[in-house]
Amino acid sequence: VETITRLLDMGCDSFSFADAMLGVMAQRLCKRICKECSEEYRPTQEEYDELAHGYGMDRWDKLGVKFDAGFKLRRGKGCDNCNHTGFRGRLALHELLIGTDRLKRLIQNHAKTEEMLNAALEEGMTTLVQDGIQKVLQGLTTFKQIKAVAIK
Repeated sequence: VETITRLLDMGCDSFSFADAMLGVMAQRLCKRICKECSEEYRPTQEEYDELAHGYGMDRWDKLGVKFDAGFKLRRGKGCDNCNHTGFRGRLALHELLIGTDRLKRLIQNHAKTEEMLNAALEEGMTTLVQDGIQKVLQGLTTFKQIKAVAIK
């Protein structure tokens, strides 16, 4: 959403931009947990709460992820394959903002970034952080990596 604001600040006409916009894709790369030394572990309540808060409590509840005996995350132990870092390779995080009619009207009316973000979230957009947390839950990366690349 900030991309729209930046482009408008650089002098793009809001009506022409909104009319032409189909969508805006954001991407960040984070470190991927090494497949050779990846291990499952039981996170603390604090780690769980941090994930839930980062995802957004209203949307977290819809995921159905509970802090119970079955809740596990993954981390890399470190091995020769990954130079004992626990990470090998990169993983892309994505955010796709679709140019809906509602969003285009907000752009044309010079709405604040927060208003555009709220509209996009209401219409189902997944943020970079949310996509990253989904990948943490899949065991592909760690929340520390997500925070390093996607949280200001």
